[in-house]
Amino acid sequence: MGHEHVEQGDLKICQSCGMPMPTAELLGTDQNGNKIEDYCVYCYENGAFKQPNITLQEMADICTGYMVEERMDENVARKLLAEQLPHLKRWSDPAAVSPAN
Repeated sequence: MGHEHVEQGDLKICQSCGMPMPTAELLGTDQNGNKIEDYCVYCYENGAFKQPNITLQEMADICTGYMVEERMDENVARKLLAEQLPHLKRWSDPAAVSPAN
């Protein structure tokens, strides 16, 4: 109910997959190789999404797998992702996915 937790204090959260990015090594990069704070290195590199055509459901499925590997219950992971991912910039703002060329 209006609780969009995309950032906790100074902890950056990837606006594509929801992964916390506590260190600069996890930040994605723009076209010039500069670190950006919106997306992680696994989702975004050199100014482009690594999987530009992935759907929200496909992203949720991939993330669920990683969360289960980290010993989270699959149902808990799916519920958390279903609540959080749609609010992230990539999925809630069409302009973020299709930048004007």
